[in-house]
Amino acid sequence: MRIARISTGLALVLLCICLHAQTPSPTMTVTGTLSRVMAIGGESTGWAIQLDSEVAVDGKQVHSIEVDSPKTKKLQKLDGKHVEAKGSLSRRQGVETGERIILVLSSIKEATTGVPAPASTASFSLAGSEWLLEDLGGLGVADNIQATLTFPEAGKVAGNGSCNRFFGPAEVSGDTLKLGPLASTRMMCPEPVMNQETKYINALQAADHFEWKAPYLLIYSKGFEKPLRFTRMPPSKPTGF
Repeated sequence: MRIARISTGLALVLLCICLHAQTPSPTMTVTGTLSRVMAIGGESTGWAIQLDSEVAVDGKQVHSIEVDSPKTKKLQKLDGKHVEAKGSLSRRQGVETGERIILVLSSIKEATTGVPAPASTASFSLAGSEWLLEDLGGLGVADNIQATLTFPEAGKVAGNGSCNRFFGPAEVSGDTLKLGPLASTRMMCPEPVMNQETKYINALQAADHFEWKAPYLLIYSKGFEKPLRFTRMPPSKPTGF
């Protein structure tokens, strides 16, 4: 009798495993702009698509989705381009990021039609927005270092320079932009990080005007041939107690 019960239990377990294996992962097709993302403690695929419009994933509306593909060279060629991607949704767990949804790509190609028209800078507001630096005037950015830019309220700017927090006044009129003088904390970091921070702060204080070219915020600074390029960060979550 005991052997029969064990056999029945094993059969049920195997049946559950088989049913789970036969359940297909949800698939979806999305369009948007492919871009690199900053890794958090190495817990990132390094790529995400800024979606043309929000989609529902697990009952939540998202404006971007992390993607993964073994064809990294193809992703590099499509960096910054409007793409159409298809794949299956997968869950991954990270120590710092927690559980997150990844779109494991089965195909991705440049979308030559349906490219959304860029939003008008005149109707675009910086107040209350948070941004992550993706490119420092054509110089790129250091790996695993987050340089940010935040407009907490009208007339103010703040952020992380790469090592130190900075803050100061901001004047915005139409598409013209003036930041600073900027003050910052005084922590020391490795030389490459400090070098990037110095260039970043100098570029911000030389800001002349900005442009909203979805999904990028571009800030043009005097003395820089190319603009500073930012992508939008999700709103900060209130800290629980």
